[in-house]
Amino acid sequence: MKKSLLLLLLVIAGTTPYFSQTNSLPTTGNVGIGTTAPDQKLTVRGSARIDSMLVVKDSIVVNKTATIKSDLKVVGNANLKNDLRVGGSTTLIGTTIIKEGDLKIRSLGDSTLPGDGVLLVNANGKLKNGGELKSLVYSESTYVPCKDDNEGNTTPASPVWLNGPGKLYTSRHCVPDILVGIDQNNPESKLHISINADKDTHPIIVDKKMTGTTERYKLMQLDNTGLLYAREIKVNLNQLWPDYVFAENYELMPLEELKEYIAENNHLPNVPSASEMEEEGVNVAKSNVMLMEKVEELTLYLLQMKEQLEEQKRLLQQQRELILQLQEQTKP
Repeated sequence: MKKSLLLLLLVIAGTTPYFSQTNSLPTTGNVGIGTTAPDQKLTVRGSARIDSMLVVKDSIVVNKTATIKSDLKVVGNANLKNDLRVGGSTTLIGTTIIKEGDLKIRSLGDSTLPGDGVLLVNANGKLKNGGELKSLVYSESTYVPCKDDNEGNTTPASPVWLNGPGKLYTSRHCVPDILVGIDQNNPESKLHISINADKDTHPIIVDKKMTGTTERYKLMQLDNTGLLYAREIKVNLNQLWPDYVFAENYELMPLEELKEYIAENNHLPNVPSASEMEEEGVNVAKSNVMLMEKVEELTLYLLQMKEQLEEQKRLLQQQRELILQLQEQTKP
């Protein structure tokens, strides 16, 4: 086979004077095509075209353009200093390193990867167009819903950045519910924040920039101890405010009965005991309603005592006047 190939090359060199000037076809040593000073077993100066399959077990070096219309299989290393075009499949068993330049994949199926696109590899090891990077970060207007609400609105099946940056959206209609964790890979609520007890961190801080300055002041802060700081807290009540105490049909407990109740229970009526507070905590809304109820009841007690004091004052005045009359009548 080698002798046939060598003979063919010698015939070509003898019949083509132009190529014989640049080709080196020695019987031993290196073979050159396009060069008279080959430095490898086969050195090609210029373009090389192979219509069949090229198998390289050691290394391949291409200084210019190589066009292969069939398959290319490189078991060893491939050093391409210029262009390589393969019409068939390419199998690289060794290491492929691109130190300079770009790796461009012009077509993936029937689509063209956009300039800001993402190239994905599926489970079968095949390349696919992942779409624009923006579409993977921000949700589109036509996302797949997890559930429709009663009004026919659709909601995304997972947390998404909605309508651009700064708007993270999760749906309350999804089943199972969507849980978001911060420093927590197994969240147990819609927002689950885990902190390190050894660090003095604040899980939640909400601040506001002061108008006309670069300074900021805190609106709310939650410490790692559970202490909540806020400028103001407004609670929406789901029960009646205790103005019912001032109704005419409200039965105010007599003070004697109140005294006996306190002596027996060690707390006011309709007020949880200390043990209940420690076990269940304090409901801010109910606690404020309860305190206002006691304040209004205390107001009624004070008004009752005022009426009694005024009645006693009236009686004392009558007694004083009667005593003065008796003193006038007993004068000699």
